[in-house]
Amino acid sequence: MMLAANAQWVIQNPGFTKDSVGFYEMSLPDKKTVWAICYDGKQGLLSGNPVLSFTRTTDGGRTWIPGYVGTDKSLRFSNISAIDGKEAWVAMHKMDYSTIPTLGYVGFGKGGGIFHTKDKGVTWKHTDPGELFDRNSTPQFVYFKDKHHGIAVGDPRQGYWEIYLTDDKGKKWKRVAKGKLPAPLANEKGWISGYAAIGNTIWFGTTAGRMYKSRDFGQTWRVHTVTLMPGTEVNEIAFLDDKQTGIAHLRDNTLGRTYVFSTTDGGLTWTNYFQPNNWKNSRVTAVPGTNAFVSTAIHGNPIFQGSAVSYDAGQTWTEIDNVADKAVCRFFDAKTGYAGGFHFSGHPIFGNQGIFKSEIVFELPSCEYGQRGTEKTGGQPESNITDALVKLYPIPARDVVNLILEGEAASRKSVISIINSDGKVVQTRTSSGSRSIQLNVASLVPGYYIIRIVSGSTIISKSITIMR
Repeated sequence: MMLAANAQWVIQNPGFTKDSVGFYEMSLPDKKTVWAICYDGKQGLLSGNPVLSFTRTTDGGRTWIPGYVGTDKSLRFSNISAIDGKEAWVAMHKMDYSTIPTLGYVGFGKGGGIFHTKDKGVTWKHTDPGELFDRNSTPQFVYFKDKHHGIAVGDPRQGYWEIYLTDDKGKKWKRVAKGKLPAPLANEKGWISGYAAIGNTIWFGTTAGRMYKSRDFGQTWRVHTVTLMPGTEVNEIAFLDDKQTGIAHLRDNTLGRTYVFSTTDGGLTWTNYFQPNNWKNSRVTAVPGTNAFVSTAIHGNPIFQGSAVSYDAGQTWTEIDNVADKAVCRFFDAKTGYAGGFHFSGHPIFGNQGIFKSEIVFELPSCEYGQRGTEKTGGQPESNITDALVKLYPIPARDVVNLILEGEAASRKSVISIINSDGKVVQTRTSSGSRSIQLNVASLVPGYYIIRIVSGSTIISKSITIMR
């Protein structure tokens, strides 16, 4: 293995010997397994050159084995969702060559579908063609939260979003009824791989600056406005484990600019941070078990390319590297993450690289995190806590933190503690049946804290950033 210049990323050989490709999307089903799908690294994501290549590792990146998804060169990848080292699903859409004269690139055409492999990508089966998407569909992504439960989302068709669900390993799919979905706006569409998912909660963005959200794994939906700026589309979304703190990557097609938007209430309201210093403006992802978001970029200019990290929901960014282009970045946990750049077979510099394994040491909350979306509580009994039991704002905080408590925490005596990054309790107070509580944090040093509420057998921990 060879380290990048600043030792934050380990350069890995994706295994190709003839292909020259970029890496658009990755899926990490476990700590050892990664699947990565490709695009035309020379001419760009929306070029007219069909690329059906993928690569995968099952040994933590020591070796990568490339392959191809079929031979239909009218198709292009939308995204990938892997189950394990043998099984994966991909969404693919047709390329619309009619857009070349007006837009200069090949757009998203109608057709394509969902494809499935159970033999390490040696063979791929087109799943229910004509029923699960047909020649008038534009599939945008497929996602499996486990081996049994999956969702596939496509652009609106017949007046409502084309969304399908399965609970039997993809053997049968059922389209979500029109009445379960807020109506799309005129010409509103999705974006390939433009979604986030944690447990049963799913978000996906649209070309109308809006975001659809489901809290029951796609059975029912709500829609929220991210921005009213005309011509601005939501390209990518990422959320922390709390399902409240998120970042959206938006593109203003009128001005040709990209922006960072942030939410602390699950997507209900959004703040535009525009173009913060050091932010990398191609892709963004959340790092499970931390408060970190990582952005990556391809640019060809060291000032803009590389990667950066934010611990305050996108308001400020610290550069990780500007050594190499990175088109995508995904993490399984704080210690397991990968980025994809370019691989040019035979190139003296890029010939044996293109995949980067993370060596980044992230700042961690004081609590020890277990699986994504859960939290260990130092030997005390754990409760099945939902996001609705406690809300806090503003995030980040400056002088005060407001808590809104629900359920048991609001109806009986609670002990509220603020814990610093060293695990030390720096402030404690009690509450007797109060739903709304305000904590004065003006005297605390800026940084990252845990607010812990103990009410009977219920223990709730929330992370908070204090800034000045």
